[in-house]
Amino acid sequence: MKKLVTGAFTAVLLLGLGTGVMAASDQIACKVGDFKEMLPFMQEKNPELSEKQLKEMHKDCAAKMKKETNTDCMINK
Repeated sequence: MKKLVTGAFTAVLLLGLGTGVMAASDQIACKVGDFKEMLPFMQEKNPELSEKQLKEMHKDCAAKMKKETNTDCMINK
């Protein structure tokens, strides 16, 4: 019984610490995918835009992501 409680406590502690470290880390970066890879998602979110407009949007987003490391990821929105 003591081993089970100790094991459960250790698992909870490790998961809690791991989550905190991951949340505080600046190393996790959102990457903007290739235009061909992103096109279906972009068309779904912006059906009124042409492919040319979507390509410009992707280009601008990729440039912004390179410039600003703290920019929110558009994939998660």
